[in-house]
Amino acid sequence: MSKKILFVWADMGVKEDFLSRNFPPDYEVVFLHDTINIHENTKPVAYFILDESLVKDFPFDDLEAGKLVFVNDVCKTLEEISTRKGIIRINAWPGFLRYPLLELAARETDKEAAESMLADLHWPLRWVADIPGMVTPRVISMIINEACFAMNEKISSPSEIDIALTLGTSYPLGPFEWAKQIGSQRIINLLSVLSEKDERYIPSPSININLETVS
Repeated sequence: MSKKILFVWADMGVKEDFLSRNFPPDYEVVFLHDTINIHENTKPVAYFILDESLVKDFPFDDLEAGKLVFVNDVCKTLEEISTRKGIIRINAWPGFLRYPLLELAARETDKEAAESMLADLHWPLRWVADIPGMVTPRVISMIINEACFAMNEKISSPSEIDIALTLGTSYPLGPFEWAKQIGSQRIINLLSVLSEKDERYIPSPSININLETVS
């Protein structure tokens, strides 16, 4: 029986996250390191562009028509990424592919195909609005930002804030632990984008310094 191929572009951390998911025996994952000779002799059933550094200049038009393209871009909307049909935004920030439920945004015309393919993989999903930050990254970034405000005001230390949030709210990680896992620059970039339309997301003073102390 021929294998169903998934073409994946991912840096090392997200590659490990992706491989931590369960794959049915009829699927094979092929990791690519560049966008040259995308087709060659192999025809994938879908593409996963999980390396964020590739998204801006990715040659989407070179991909096989009719195939789904899962793109790890938390900040940009679908129209900002590409007008190509079949683009699915996926929250693949470091660590998040290890959770059972995938967080996705798509055009209505692409949702049925995506649901069918992910059901074949036995991967549960949750559709969210096609907005910058999606849902989970937006909420976590705000929590991290508020923790930085508290740190500026010397209310508590990073470790104490992490303990308080994990014990008090049953979060899997505290805000500074999340920042270390995700990467401070991703948090700051998202807050900057969100704050353009909502001042609640304006990055706290010295957020760079505060997050560097726990990175």
